[in-house]
Amino acid sequence: MTDRLTQLQICLDQMMEQFCAALNYIDKNHDFEPANETEMKMSDRHATVAPPEEFANTIDELSTDIILKTRQIIKLIDSLPGVDVSAAEQLHKIDALQKELVKVENDKVEAVIRKEKLLEDVSSMIEFFVGGIAESRQALVSSNDSAIEK
Repeated sequence: MTDRLTQLQICLDQMMEQFCAALNYIDKNHDFEPANETEMKMSDRHATVAPPEEFANTIDELSTDIILKTRQIIKLIDSLPGVDVSAAEQLHKIDALQKELVKVENDKVEAVIRKEKLLEDVSSMIEFFVGGIAESRQALVSSNDSAIEK
């Protein structure tokens, strides 16, 4: 998962795309309304004018998407670590986390040392048992050889 700042940047990029899509839709599908009552309604036979109900529904959908994205951005901003936290509190938290990290690292070093010691102990036990097995087989072979010679 990405960090909050990256999520915030992605959301802002998405919001800008939504703004551009909304403006593009309005530009391509609006009806030609006069600016005041004295002007005549203009028309362009090459223009694609959306029916008023469809245009209104699409504008509502686009604006709802922008509002939801805005809420998501606000939520991400509120979750950032520096919001409502003083610099001293942030430094204290960093110091506590660093001390915890040092403790965990020390525990890790101790675990590695214990692992190496156990590995040495197991290796010496294996060598002892393998040596004992080899000696007992050698003794068995020697006793068989002497029994065959007689």
